[in-house]
Amino acid sequence: MWRTDPGSPAVLSAQLAYAEFLLTGPSDTCAERLEHVQEQLGSVAANPKTRVMFPDGWARATDLEYRLHLARAVCGSKTDHEIELRTAVAAARRAVELYRNAFDYRSMALMQVAMGTALHQLGENAAALAAVETALDMDREYGFQDDARENYKLLLTWRGEPAGDAQIAGLMQDFPKRRAVLQFGWRTSYARIRLESNRECLVDGRIAGSHAADSFERRVAADSGGGWSVSHALRLTGYEPGVWPTMQAPQTPQAVFPPALLPAADFKVSATGEFQGVTDYTNAFAARLAARTEELIRGGVPPGDGARDLMSAALEATADSVSPGLLEAVAAENYQLETAMWIGATLEQGVWYEISAPLSLPGMPQVVVQHRLEFAFTRRVPCTAAAAAQTCVEIVIRATPDEQALAQVIADNSLAAFTATTEARIVTDPATLLPYAHEERLHWYASLSNERRDSVLGLERLLSTTSYGVE
Repeated sequence: MWRTDPGSPAVLSAQLAYAEFLLTGPSDTCAERLEHVQEQLGSVAANPKTRVMFPDGWARATDLEYRLHLARAVCGSKTDHEIELRTAVAAARRAVELYRNAFDYRSMALMQVAMGTALHQLGENAAALAAVETALDMDREYGFQDDARENYKLLLTWRGEPAGDAQIAGLMQDFPKRRAVLQFGWRTSYARIRLESNRECLVDGRIAGSHAADSFERRVAADSGGGWSVSHALRLTGYEPGVWPTMQAPQTPQAVFPPALLPAADFKVSATGEFQGVTDYTNAFAARLAARTEELIRGGVPPGDGARDLMSAALEATADSVSPGLLEAVAAENYQLETAMWIGATLEQGVWYEISAPLSLPGMPQVVVQHRLEFAFTRRVPCTAAAAAQTCVEIVIRATPDEQALAQVIADNSLAAFTATTEARIVTDPATLLPYAHEERLHWYASLSNERRDSVLGLERLLSTTSYGVE
């Protein structure tokens, strides 16, 4: 699509692909090629779309930055050799963290080895060995068996020890093989939940951000029919809808965000975990939520001549954003991702599975289309930060809309183009499927006119954390 839509974020990926291609050229043209690589990386870094999509940094771009400096260490003068290698080490270290934050754990582990390579070239052998040992710890934690074999061979070679098949097989004897057996086993429970939504939006070259939040209590209780009832209390006491952009300087924002869909619905599930419906949004709570949201919007109106128009736009968006139908759909979808789709599943660690399922579109939550979901059991983790035992499992999900369904959405909404992706991380107890954390990153891009003059790029980072306790 980017060939016909130069405003698309896909152009940034194409620039990085071109930079990667240039890094693989012949050595006799390295100076010229690497200069062009630097130009491409600099252009991507300076683009406001990059700052919206990856406010903490883009792992792929940082990975290429490492490769650029590693190549310069070979291509450049002897004087620059050490400087370039140390710069490569710094880039690799940052890429490790960026890949970790993006739930791309295999790239994280590979980048850890890459850092060791640069340290080895610097002659810092102890640090290089430590980097590879850390990578092996990652391989064991995340189940990267094939990578571990290669890394053991590298480690033995750098130590000057025999690195044949027998030696590597000995080191791999205790390599863990894990699987997650997920079963629905809800129990009567009380929990405190904290929800946060951080959004970034680029409209007409201007970046705006917002923060929304809520905290409340949730109770799971057995009902008379043999299933489970989920109820909530204190849902609006700490509610912040995140309508007004958070500005770096005191000025009137020229846009508003729709209220974030944070409060959770009361609902019921069967004894075996099937979702049976929402029990309260169709009546009083939807009205209470709308009234509270409107109150917060009016109370937070920014100063300036355009404030009245902005407030009117925000109030108009509220009716759709907190409608009973939409809130019910969000509750059902959250339960599906957190609990229902894992009931009875057995997942081998590190294996990526694929299914198709209906999900709401990032940036257009009122629209539900079929998505391609890839997911994997990545590792065992403590259920909470304070826990020591690794009794929970982490599941990572990547979702992209079906192309035909997306084409229909574009036509129905008179858009020139629309793209979206979702990345999610679920932490759950495999013995009960009671969720402890649910983190999502949603990206979307909409080209609003055929002339490509109007477009919107958005990122939303959602985080839900749950702490169970005794009343």
